[in-house]
Amino acid sequence: MAIILWVAAGALFYTYAGYVLLLWLIVQLRGTREVRKREVRPRVSLVISAYDEASIIRQKLENALALQYRGGRLEIVVVSDESTDGTDDIVLGYASRGVRLERRPVRGGKTAGLNHVVPALDCDIVVFSDANAMYAPDAIEKLVRNFADPEVGCVTGEARYLERDDSPADAGERAYWDYEIRIKRLETAVGSMVGGDGAIYAIRKELWQTLPADAINDFLNPLQIVAAGWRGVYEPQAICYEETAGGVSREYRRRVRIVSRSWRAIFQAPGVLNPFKVGLFALSVVSHKVLRWFSGAFLVVGTLAGLGLVASTTQMSAAGVLIVTAVAGVVYLLLPPVRRTVQLGVYFVAITGASVIGLVKGSLGRVSGIWSTPRAATGAAAGGAGARSLFAPRQAILAMAAAVLVAGVVLLKTDGWSALLTAMFFLSAAALVYVYLLYPVALGLVRRRARRDVLRAPTEPTVCLFITANDEAGVIGAKMANSLALEYPPAKLTILVASDGSVDGTNEIVRSYAAVGVRLLAFPERRGKIAAINEGMEGVASEIVVFSDANTLLEPGAIRALVRNFADPLVGAVSGDVILEGERAALGSSEDLYYRYERWLQACESDVGTMVGVDGALYAIRRELFVPPPTDTILDDMAIPMSVARAGRRVVFEPAARAHERGCDTATEEFMRKVRVAAGAVQFLRRSDSAVPWQNRQLIVTILSHKALRWLSPVFAFTAFASAVLLSWQSNWFLLASLGQAVFLVAGVLGCSSRLRRVSVIGIAHYFWLVQVAATVGFARGLLGRQPVAWRRFQRATVEPV
Repeated sequence: MAIILWVAAGALFYTYAGYVLLLWLIVQLRGTREVRKREVRPRVSLVISAYDEASIIRQKLENALALQYRGGRLEIVVVSDESTDGTDDIVLGYASRGVRLERRPVRGGKTAGLNHVVPALDCDIVVFSDANAMYAPDAIEKLVRNFADPEVGCVTGEARYLERDDSPADAGERAYWDYEIRIKRLETAVGSMVGGDGAIYAIRKELWQTLPADAINDFLNPLQIVAAGWRGVYEPQAICYEETAGGVSREYRRRVRIVSRSWRAIFQAPGVLNPFKVGLFALSVVSHKVLRWFSGAFLVVGTLAGLGLVASTTQMSAAGVLIVTAVAGVVYLLLPPVRRTVQLGVYFVAITGASVIGLVKGSLGRVSGIWSTPRAATGAAAGGAGARSLFAPRQAILAMAAAVLVAGVVLLKTDGWSALLTAMFFLSAAALVYVYLLYPVALGLVRRRARRDVLRAPTEPTVCLFITANDEAGVIGAKMANSLALEYPPAKLTILVASDGSVDGTNEIVRSYAAVGVRLLAFPERRGKIAAINEGMEGVASEIVVFSDANTLLEPGAIRALVRNFADPLVGAVSGDVILEGERAALGSSEDLYYRYERWLQACESDVGTMVGVDGALYAIRRELFVPPPTDTILDDMAIPMSVARAGRRVVFEPAARAHERGCDTATEEFMRKVRVAAGAVQFLRRSDSAVPWQNRQLIVTILSHKALRWLSPVFAFTAFASAVLLSWQSNWFLLASLGQAVFLVAGVLGCSSRLRRVSVIGIAHYFWLVQVAATVGFARGLLGRQPVAWRRFQRATVEPV
């Protein structure tokens, strides 16, 4: 552990201090490699990348038109990446003053836009800028004078951050950037600096190469230029000003995106790690970037090794660490000078953690060229009235400090690792009890005291029954007959079938119902349910859309029961009650118990506010609230209703809107279905384009209690069992606890026999463990992005039309 600690500490020291000292030493011994600057006037194109920048683009253009470039030609080009907030209209208003708009009709990201525009520019030098970067009047002149040196191919200016507030991100980013500026000066003195700055950097136009769409242009482009034998230098007098990201969470997400794309760029610029080709620049790339990205791993490994050394020295270490942490939290709240120091630490930890996630995403290929500016993100967040975080930072820190202090006191009364195992057992057991018992009880009590009734009234809006299908020839005829028999005015009900690449005769059966008003959208290739929904919804004009699966048969009054909830203007989506039928691989009794439990939870959540998701087999939304999810979305029945919740509307449960569906015929089918649900939910919560409305406290509690902690229940179950086994040798109580869990596990394994799982206890145990294993597999697939978008089709029993 000591070796690991010193290696990790040494790597961190070299990365953040040793490398700077090494550069300084090289400059002192070898001297500065000068840049031969003089006043030159090449043709320059200032290229401004923009996406939804209506709030700042006018100021940027006025700033650009006021730039000094005496005796030279300066062209201003704005590349709009399918902006939708009025940015393009503002830019077009400057056409008479020489500003040119290049609008991309389909959003493809910053680099894709530059790939399209830069090759067609008529200039010698291209200057790249962001919409929020305001240039000093002489910034262009200071940049281009470096190109008088025939060895220089790329020049980066100095971006200075404006002081906006005293947040950790604001203070931390300014301090971090001051440190980065010193490194850039030293790297230029040695030879070439690593990378550029998207806010202000320039290249010889002839050196532009088409980049991968997901590449980060201001890093890969300068690397390519240096690898080709040119210098990339820093110009401290070419100054621009911009604001910081404005929050640790935003800065964290920005860093993840930058690192994930930069990490891939290292391998997209052959030669930059070869010292025989680029000399000391290879050392700079490794030291300034690669080791910096791995600093998160060094920090975690070093911390764990340090804690291990302390723990091996004294049994009281765990309690001491916990109590000191709690006291530190209180001191942080009470002493402003301490807060300032901690803010820098918070920022450092955030960007270090972001480097680890960025490396993982970059290695797995989970990168995107699409970017969203902090201005756009702020505007979206402000869209919901009263938007705020679930807890104020002060309250959160106090709560964490209290919890840690209690844990520390408990550990003081016990011994070393036994105390930690005991704490792990009780915390895991408590989490399981909360998820499956205490949360439902608390929810039921809240339902009694704070029920929010839905204003239900008979109403007949226009309705589209939207049915998705893939190879459903065995049931689609029965579905058509069932849909046409619904008790709803035919003039106000349209039936639309979106067939996702069906090849078994489904399309022919649906076409046979065209004479009675059934419309078919037959997509030739299978792309997944979301893709079919998104494209099909483009032609839907009905006020209400009812989504249903092909194997789900609605009761006659189901549509009326659903739409009566829309008499309440606060209701945006309604979920029906789908009843499972059939033997279902002898899972029937345990599965029924589970679904009754789930339906009761959904009804309670609906009565106190809003549900998290809906039943994909039968739910309805207001057409105006439909927001197309990304086409790789796995769960439409979570993504679509969550967009309704983000709009400030309720998602409610309607028990009278009943439908019937044959349950899974095999345990394998039920297992794969639950894997898909877990993977889709994890995917949804991880994406930035499906953000949770944090201002809705009830919804946040519901997501944490009903979903997030439920998906983590396999971890809690394993931890409780493992810690009980390890403690069983010293306590009869833990011996009994471990034996009880083992018996329950064995019962679940015995349930793999279809005959044995007909026994109620064995069936319940088997279903419980089936759900836990499926959640584990789904959680892993969701994190790794390994769950296919197209759902796996199992053979359905044929249902004849009635």
